[in-house]
Amino acid sequence: MNVERVGVPPPELGDTTAVPLPLAAGLVSAVLAVCGCQHGRMGQLTFGPGNDTEAVWSPDGGRMAFQTDRTGDLDIEVLNLADGKRASLVGGPGHACYPAWTPDGGVVYVFGNHAGTAAQAEQATADCGYGLRLWKDGSTQVLTRGYWRDFTPSVTADGHAVYYSSTQGAATSPEAGIWKEHVTIRRLPLTSGAVSECVLPMSGETQGAVQPSCSPDNRFLVWAYLDGAAGNWRICGARAETPSDFVFLTPGEMSAYAPRWSPDGRCLALTGFRKGDPGWGIFLLEPRSGAMVRLQTGEGHSRTPAWSPDGRELVFENNRTGCYKLYRMTVRCGDVPAVTVRMPAGPSVDRVEARLERRGAAPVLVGADGRFVKGVAAGKSALAFDRPGGLDFGAGAFFVRMTLAVDAVEKGIRIAAVGSYAEHELGWQVFIRENGRLFFSPRSASGGFREVGTLQPVATGKPLEVLCIRDADGGARLYLDGVFQGRCGEAGLKYGPALKVCLGKQWSGGMELNGRVLAFECGRGYPAGVPRMVTREAVFGGAAQ
Repeated sequence: MNVERVGVPPPELGDTTAVPLPLAAGLVSAVLAVCGCQHGRMGQLTFGPGNDTEAVWSPDGGRMAFQTDRTGDLDIEVLNLADGKRASLVGGPGHACYPAWTPDGGVVYVFGNHAGTAAQAEQATADCGYGLRLWKDGSTQVLTRGYWRDFTPSVTADGHAVYYSSTQGAATSPEAGIWKEHVTIRRLPLTSGAVSECVLPMSGETQGAVQPSCSPDNRFLVWAYLDGAAGNWRICGARAETPSDFVFLTPGEMSAYAPRWSPDGRCLALTGFRKGDPGWGIFLLEPRSGAMVRLQTGEGHSRTPAWSPDGRELVFENNRTGCYKLYRMTVRCGDVPAVTVRMPAGPSVDRVEARLERRGAAPVLVGADGRFVKGVAAGKSALAFDRPGGLDFGAGAFFVRMTLAVDAVEKGIRIAAVGSYAEHELGWQVFIRENGRLFFSPRSASGGFREVGTLQPVATGKPLEVLCIRDADGGARLYLDGVFQGRCGEAGLKYGPALKVCLGKQWSGGMELNGRVLAFECGRGYPAGVPRMVTREAVFGGAAQ
């Protein structure tokens, strides 16, 4: 290995007093107790040309692996903390990036070397995307290979598996309107001959889950989640065995990514930005309560924190000198006092408010009180119902459940059901795009478009069981034939009385479905047998302790 000697100046004092987000006083006190950052020190670790980023601490605490672009492409180097020497771990042509240590001193990393353009590689059906490799004792092993992107690996504390983000399995049919833009989380056991599995699928073209991190006891998984094209990056958390039942850990108005568990499993370090901040910064988050503080790291943007093995320090990158360089800072995660977790109020009732029935030959929507609204034929099989009662959900939970048969997929958007409100003419919709995928679209608090779709195009010529849920926290879920398809957030519109419900067409006409609505019901709360809203308490087992 080629070694270049780098000077190690004495660490500079840094003001690392924790700056609390606007939280309830109890939560602020709790997170200050968690983080205890009043006496931190920070100092610069790397110098010279290029950007040094994505650093991770070795299990023995004496080294750091990181990626650098100082030779033109991305290479992985190791910094010896005792003498400041940098050694090349992976160099040469191609990009080597996103290092992650294994407990026995190996390094999992991402590698890709593209001679041509992405379009040329796809046309040639190349298998040289970005894949995972394992370096250990001077030898390299290929872990994943294919024409997709595997990146941001994270090795479990016991070294048995690696979690990572991937575009593997994403459809590649531009003609059908399906693009390789959604990013899933996969898990690969670090054993000979192991095959990876997708543990968190994504349903939207502009949704992604990156930078997974498993808690030291392997019970919990956190990651950064892009909540649609108009959304922010948010931190999510779930039990490791059920990642699809996740809860948002950071607010929708904040951008946050790169979460890392502390070695004691009490808190997360992450990168974040909120309105009014001077730039990207390092935050500490107590996931059970949501208490959070921003560390003062001085000028420039600070990103991508990683913990020392003893949990007393963080390493991160900062660009105060122009290029991104590595810095270290002392922190402390102490005892966490009990914190009462305030959750959105659940629905007071679970009730079907409108059900499609027939009174004689006439289709009607029957309310919970027995009153009904007659349907007006509006096309081949479409129906319109004026001012059905009981659909004034406010900000509470509601559901749309229907049995649908799609005879053929046609160009454009085709409406299966839509609820029109004074707050928004397209208050909620169930529709099919010309790529054959079905979507549920409630609205944000400001009326913005939110959506969650099926993982694959729906089958035609057979009944489909569709269940759409808007949770009280503003999340939206979609199930097809009883199988969870996906979730989005920030769908918090407050719904007043419904002006109209249409089945099989748009409220204003057009977009008629080539198919039939065989059954329909809409109500507040949750239908029987359906999982209720995921909460921090459900994921993490109650209040902070």
